[in-house]
Amino acid sequence: MTGNILTLAASTFLETVRDRIFYLVAVFGFIMLASTAILSPLTVGAQAKIMADVGLASMVVFGLLVVVFVGSSMVRKELDKGTIVTILSKPVGRREYLIGKFLGLNLTLVSMLAVMGLVFLLMLFLAPGSFSLRFLGAFYLTFLELTLINAVVVLFSTSVSPVLAAVFTLGVFAVGHLSQSIRDFGQLQSSVFQRQMSELVYYLTPNLEVFNLRGAVVHGAAVSGQHLFMATVYCVAWTVLRLVIAGSIFSRKELRG
Repeated sequence: MTGNILTLAASTFLETVRDRIFYLVAVFGFIMLASTAILSPLTVGAQAKIMADVGLASMVVFGLLVVVFVGSSMVRKELDKGTIVTILSKPVGRREYLIGKFLGLNLTLVSMLAVMGLVFLLMLFLAPGSFSLRFLGAFYLTFLELTLINAVVVLFSTSVSPVLAAVFTLGVFAVGHLSQSIRDFGQLQSSVFQRQMSELVYYLTPNLEVFNLRGAVVHGAAVSGQHLFMATVYCVAWTVLRLVIAGSIFSRKELRG
């Protein structure tokens, strides 16, 4: 079982590399270089903070693009080619298939974030007074956030078209960062229905603000070990739940070669 999953993960990773997905890393590097040139007239403190803010936000955006646009069509692409029937005709379960795809895309994320992180730290090293290893905590939280979104897109890819999977995943990402605000706003309403709906949105959507400490890190705060641990547990719980639901849906899906 483990061997099948690892083989699928490796093939998924190689497939994303062949799709030249790592060109996004080059775009990230260009943005960092451009921001350095544009911000060079500013004072050292202001330049460093804006560069860090732009860099961390860019990592999230590019990672999200990879997850959404690769993950949403992962299953559909192999359904259209008929290769998924060939894979599943071997001793490979449908849940194994999904886990392998999920891990393969996560391996792509790790590789991309590692390269972008090195570029980010290098650029901050070149900007006097801005380099700090405290950004490693922000990198890790970004990875956790994108891992959870990866599980979300895998879930949607098993039940709807690639376009809808991409739209729904982007919707979860947006609502996930607003879920606490939606809940607070709902509690201020006089309508019982509105209050209940805001509660429902809050509990059915992962609170992605758990992973968003980028602003605090940019302004000099370090991410505590306790927060990293709790964020990891939160990510694992939501990810496992999404993958279990995805596996249940996919196991009942009718496939045509």
